[in-house]
Amino acid sequence: MDKLYQPILVTSPEPNHAPQDVLTLTQFLDLLKEEEDYYPGEQHNTVLMITRLRKIFYDQWGWNTQLVRARAHIETRYQVTVVDDPADVNVPIKHAKPIPRYKDNEYQPRHRVITYRADDRVYGSSRVGKVPDIYKNDHQEVVLPDGFYCDVAHILAGLDAANFPQVVSPLPSFLSFLNGLVPHVDANIDVATWLGDIGSSSGDFLFKYLKNDSKPIGSHAEQQSIDLETPGSDMLGNIDTYVIARHYAISSANGQRVTEILKDYYMSDQKGSTFRQNRFSIYCQAVGLKGWDGDKFANEAQWLAYYYKQLRNDVCFQVFSLTVENLKSILLMIRIFFNGFPEVLKLDLLLRIYLNALKGLIKQESHPRLA
Repeated sequence: MDKLYQPILVTSPEPNHAPQDVLTLTQFLDLLKEEEDYYPGEQHNTVLMITRLRKIFYDQWGWNTQLVRARAHIETRYQVTVVDDPADVNVPIKHAKPIPRYKDNEYQPRHRVITYRADDRVYGSSRVGKVPDIYKNDHQEVVLPDGFYCDVAHILAGLDAANFPQVVSPLPSFLSFLNGLVPHVDANIDVATWLGDIGSSSGDFLFKYLKNDSKPIGSHAEQQSIDLETPGSDMLGNIDTYVIARHYAISSANGQRVTEILKDYYMSDQKGSTFRQNRFSIYCQAVGLKGWDGDKFANEAQWLAYYYKQLRNDVCFQVFSLTVENLKSILLMIRIFFNGFPEVLKLDLLLRIYLNALKGLIKQESHPRLA
C-alpha cells in the first residue's frame, strides 16, 4: 500500500493559510465582481476577463513567455513587483505571494506583490502602493458552500490556458518542429493546473534530497511536500477547471461574467451543480481516461505511461526555473530529462496516488459520466 496520498476534497485550508483569513466563495466573488466592474462594457467579454482576472494572481515570469504566450500583451489593473522582502516596499508578508527559489538547495523565495497604480480609474492615486483586498492573505483559496476548500485562482489560470492551447516548450513557436528534442508538455492547461502542481511536489522532493546530502528524505517529509505543493484546494480547483471548460462558454466574447459562471457552478440552487456532482468522472474523461468498469479504467497503463513523460518534462522546467545557480539548473534539467533521480522524483508513484484518489471519488458519484 502507498504510504503517500494525494488530498483533493479537504475541509481545512492549505498549510500556512490561517483559517481566519479564508473567505467564503460569496465573499471572494464580491471582490472578483469589483475587478470585473473596473472594465465597464467588457464584463461579458468572458475570454478577455478570464485573462485579466488570472493576471491578478499569475502573471509575468513563465506565464507570458511559456504558458499562455497569446495573452502576454493583455494589460492589467495593478502594478506587479517581485522583491526579495515585501517589507522593502512596505507590504506585510501576508499580503505577498512567495515565488519559490532554491540557492545551495535552500528554499530562498522571492515575493510577488501587486499594488494599485497612481492612475487607477476608481481610486486615482489615493491607494497607490497599497495591496488590493483580493490579493491579501491568500484570498484565492476559499471555502465553498459545501465546506470544501478550493483555489479559485487555479481555475482562472486553467481556463485561460484552455482558451489558448499550446505546447509548453523552451523553444519559440517557429522552432516547434524541434520540440521532440527538448523537454516539452503537450498541453499548457495541464501545466497550469494539476500536472504543474504534482510537478511542484516532485521538484520539492529533489531539493530536499539534495539538501539532505543526497540521502532519502522519507515518506513523512514527502507527504509534507505534497500537502504544501499540491494541497487539496489547489487540486480541486484544477479539476473544476476542466469541468467548467467543458460546460460553459468560456471562450465567448459576449457571454456570461466569470463571476456568473462560478456562481452557477458552485451554488447548490443553480443548474451547474449537476456538473459539479459528477466533476470527477467528467474530469477523468477530459484528461483521457477511458473505459471505467466501476473499479478501474481500461487505459490506465497507457495513461500513466504518457503522463510519466509529461510530468518528467514539467519537472525539468520547474527545477530549471527555480534553481538560482545557472549552470546547476541546466545540469539538473538535463539529468531529469534523461530519467535521472527516478527514486527521488517518484513520478510514477505521484501519478498513481492521484489516479487512486480520483477513482475513489468517482465511486462516490451517484451517476458517473463515463464512457
